[in-house]
Amino acid sequence: MRREFEGLGAVNAVAGRFGAQAGRYDDVARVQRVVAERLAARVAFTPARVLEVGCGTGYLGALLAQRLPGAALVLTDIAPPMLAQARARLGARARYAVMDGEAPDAGLGQFDLIISSLAFQWFGDLPGAIGRLRAMLAPNGQLLFATLGAGSFGAWAAAHAALGLPCGLHDYPSAAGFAWPPGGAGEIEAEMVADELPDGWAFARDLKRLGAGQPRAGYKPLSPRALKAVMARFEGGLRAEYQVLFGRVRAG
Repeated sequence: MRREFEGLGAVNAVAGRFGAQAGRYDDVARVQRVVAERLAARVAFTPARVLEVGCGTGYLGALLAQRLPGAALVLTDIAPPMLAQARARLGARARYAVMDGEAPDAGLGQFDLIISSLAFQWFGDLPGAIGRLRAMLAPNGQLLFATLGAGSFGAWAAAHAALGLPCGLHDYPSAAGFAWPPGGAGEIEAEMVADELPDGWAFARDLKRLGAGQPRAGYKPLSPRALKAVMARFEGGLRAEYQVLFGRVRAG
């Protein structure tokens, strides 16, 4: 699965969406930066080897480079254009590899820290992916991650429900019901991160520019009339709340 700035063979939908937005991602990644900073602050030990899954444009990688000056960093992403942005940010400070986080490349070796910020919500088999990543931890290593939780985007969902309209939001896990792989549960903390937006249109535009605008499977887009009715409920502004689940998994 690992190729230096080559395609993955069949480029999947997630890689295509995020790759298409790589050049504009940082312009609207306000929440993503906050989450990356909170996740980096949870690194409470000094790992020698670090693997980042879903590095995007390299914001978290840059934080880790500052916090862990002696660590060897390997940054990976499924979208080559995102990885190119990360390389432009960090240069020779890290190694770079195209990798699908759901099928991690065991050939990369073992790591004291595997870390991922806001990538896991795109995985189809999250427990399986966590299990495979945990298998790449060195003795006493840790997997740290941040992913979206069930409490995300409550105002957006409530607006649809009030109008009797279906909502295209994905189903995110709750902290209490998080599905861990066989071999023992990890630790989860839930925190809220809010983004103040002028209206619902800004929310929809930002999701698209982040590459995150794809609705859940089977969702039929609203008619223009229905969409305008939803947007009318946010003419005074929209507080978009992200429930972020911060997880920690220790080497088995």
